[in-house]
Amino acid sequence: MNSELLDRIKNCKTLPAVPALPLQVLQLCRREDADIKKLGDLISKDPTFVAKALNIANSSFYGGARHEVTTVTQAITLLGMNSIATLAFCFSLYRDLRRHGGSGFNHAQFWQRSILASVAGRTLGVWSGAIECEEIFLAALLQDIGILVLSETHAETYGDLMAKSEGSHARLEELERQQIGADHTEVGAWLAENWKLPELLQSAIRGSHDPTQVKVPDEAQKMIRCVVTSGRLADVWCDPQTEQATHEAAKAAQEFLQMDSNDLITVLTKISDGFLEMSTLFQMDLGNAKEIQSTLEIATKHLQSLSPSEPPQPASVS
Repeated sequence: MNSELLDRIKNCKTLPAVPALPLQVLQLCRREDADIKKLGDLISKDPTFVAKALNIANSSFYGGARHEVTTVTQAITLLGMNSIATLAFCFSLYRDLRRHGGSGFNHAQFWQRSILASVAGRTLGVWSGAIECEEIFLAALLQDIGILVLSETHAETYGDLMAKSEGSHARLEELERQQIGADHTEVGAWLAENWKLPELLQSAIRGSHDPTQVKVPDEAQKMIRCVVTSGRLADVWCDPQTEQATHEAAKAAQEFLQMDSNDLITVLTKISDGFLEMSTLFQMDLGNAKEIQSTLEIATKHLQSLSPSEPPQPASVS
């Protein structure tokens, strides 16, 4: 990122700020003396998230509970401190930042892809046996946070830039580099560092388009690859060119997670099953059931047409 852009970002008076409570929750969970009661007391300061936590604990997307979960303590016990902390951060961040973005900024388009990517990221984490599924959920949600920054620092032009991309995330990245001199992954990683988020989250954001841009321990490679792939899977529903987006998702899934077409169909189906539930939790329109199913059918048909003997070519790294 060039010095001129960095100065512009640092001097931006409307730069998104991380909400205090979710950051406190994340920090508490990294302390050795953290326990369920302390976390429950902290989360209980936000009645909105208390309701969200209970909904999550009882949701089918998170496995649900045999008996109805009615208290924060029960939710933390069922899901784990780390899961609750991560989800608290996600929902509070979305609630507090959902109106950021300059003139002409498409809020719905931005948050739809971010939330779909988070659902895709967690689903990929579960499928691949990753142990940090909630961190993947958070990293996938935050991977495009740099877009919010650029929409503030370039408020007069960024809306037009998004319009020119015509819903293509790859095209948006290309336009950012051409007209701004950096893409939103670089900017997002800087913001995450400025927010003092964990280094692994910073790396996941920076490497969300190209994992070769970051160096992480071997045990974190799966997380990074799930985040990279999550955005491509979100584009199956967000990109107007569904078949092309599906083909790109298949290439990424094969390269980064060694998934074949059948694996991807299974994962896409699981992702689509979680959309309506997550739409309710985030209070965000992710599409109606008919639209979601129609897109899934198009993607499934395309994946079934791929010859098993001719797997998708490796994803291009941009």
